[in-house]
Amino acid sequence: MKAIIGGRILTVTGSTIDDGVVLVDDGKIVGVGSRGSIKIPKDAEVIDVTGKYVAPGFIDAHSHLGVIPEGLDWEYSDVNDYYSPVTPHLRAIDVIDPYDVGFKDAIEGGVTIVHIGPGSANVIGGIGAIIRTYGRNLNDMILNPESTVKMAIGPKRPREYKSKMPYPITRMGSVSMLKSWLIKAKDYIEGRVDRDKIDTEERLMLDILAKVLKGEMPAKIHLSSSPDEIYAIVRVIEEFKLKATIDHVFGGHLVADLLASKNINVVYGPPMISRVSALFRYATDEAPVVMYRKGVKVSIMSDHPVIPQKHLRLLAAVTVRNGLSLDEALELITINPAKALGLEDRVGSIEAGKDANLVISDDHPVKPSSKIEMVLINGEIVYSIH
Repeated sequence: MKAIIGGRILTVTGSTIDDGVVLVDDGKIVGVGSRGSIKIPKDAEVIDVTGKYVAPGFIDAHSHLGVIPEGLDWEYSDVNDYYSPVTPHLRAIDVIDPYDVGFKDAIEGGVTIVHIGPGSANVIGGIGAIIRTYGRNLNDMILNPESTVKMAIGPKRPREYKSKMPYPITRMGSVSMLKSWLIKAKDYIEGRVDRDKIDTEERLMLDILAKVLKGEMPAKIHLSSSPDEIYAIVRVIEEFKLKATIDHVFGGHLVADLLASKNINVVYGPPMISRVSALFRYATDEAPVVMYRKGVKVSIMSDHPVIPQKHLRLLAAVTVRNGLSLDEALELITINPAKALGLEDRVGSIEAGKDANLVISDDHPVKPSSKIEMVLINGEIVYSIH
């Protein structure tokens, strides 16, 4: 057992506790409160963090850490497979390199959990995984090896020379292809597709999409460029009654009322991205602030390696510059991404019963000038400057 004492505890979902205590046992938080309200067992390892801040471990709901390797060119990346525009059965977990230096950097930046998924070259790209950034091996890091199915609307570059099936080259074509496969999966569920007349690979594909339609596996839908695509995604979500997040959401500030009314989790970003092409013409660092103020459940992504994974908290700091408080910005990299990933009962705040993923810093962790001094994952100290 560990007793982390004396710090200012940013619980996120409750009140901030000054001179607090967090008790950790067997990887879980077993007690949280002011120093006088929590009894510290005699055999507990006491970690005195007086004058420091204690926050939940940061969560990135959209990353390609370990799939696009650090220090190697994109041709060594396994993030996209071009043999077909529809590949729901491919799995990111099969290509994550847990020894990538990005994981070490992520921990030092306070990032404790990441969603790692396929890229957006395909209309349906495959299955994402949720993993911790630390473990004795990859299996030890896994929280959910098959957490979401990546979908991506927007125009696709023609890749017929590599593909078994032509790629759509317009946004209309991408939406149409996505809907066609969801309809086919619905027919498959309802017995209108003869399993004996389709090959093994197609059965695998339809089995995955069937899970999406049944609500057993959420869709993670990539928005390519503009607000009109948000309307298209919302129509697809409603038509097929999908559990889904909308990711990137450039232009989301223009349709924030719509997103709030539909109660859809969105994962914005990354902030600070340059408008290097027409795809990013609606990108603005004010967008997540506008959506937050309108009541949208918004998170911040790094889209690593677009922005290095370790800088997730600095991306949250950008929202402070644009109007959020430090504590509100902290929600965007803790409890909100936990909700987007369906993990809010396990991580994202400092509460008894949740995983002991903690970040200890010398000032509020969203402040760019603050220094992260210690990180715990599952109750184990995995980084310390001392």
